[in-house]
Amino acid sequence: MDLDNLYKDLGFALHGLWLHEFLFALRPPEGATVLEPGCGSGKMGIHYALRGAKETVLIDIDPSMVEYATRLSKATAALAGRKLGIAILEGSIFHLPYADNTFDLVFNEGIPHHWPDEERRQGSIDAMARVSRGWVCVIGSNALCPETMKMAESVSHTYAGMPPKQKPFTPEELSERLKKAGLVKVEVVPALGSSWTESTLIVGWGRKNESYFLTGT
Repeated sequence: MDLDNLYKDLGFALHGLWLHEFLFALRPPEGATVLEPGCGSGKMGIHYALRGAKETVLIDIDPSMVEYATRLSKATAALAGRKLGIAILEGSIFHLPYADNTFDLVFNEGIPHHWPDEERRQGSIDAMARVSRGWVCVIGSNALCPETMKMAESVSHTYAGMPPKQKPFTPEELSERLKKAGLVKVEVVPALGSSWTESTLIVGWGRKNESYFLTGT
């Protein structure tokens, strides 16, 4: 967690660049609440706080990431010149300490696709859907991209007890898992509007009910 990483993540938190234009296009309405379980650096959730979310909660199982996200949050608030409504906690995506239907948006990049077993692969999405009253968004590796599949076969992960090899999503699988979690109006797209074979990431989202809209006034 050196200064180079902090600098890059700070730029992302301030400007919302890089891979998640779709996610940041959903400007939170006044009073919205956002949860990012498995937040890592927290840069995406911090950006939502800058965009107007009333409360943004960041959760990660790794204490070092909680500490890093805290540093990034403080640096972002200092540059913005205002206090941000951010809470940063240590915890697991599988055991979220919140009641059903608590948040307007719950999103994650990088956890569901790491688990090959049904219990955790679906369970992580189910846990996110349980605490959302509005949107759920999952960003994961894209099984239709040859570059992604090559990386999945060659790169080993050691983060927080996850299996060493990830299992990328096909669009069909991610769509079905979001629907199985009880979401409606489900859509799945390649990140950045690239073709399916070029995009390393896949983005899927849905709502708890058809009448819920995160955008708009």
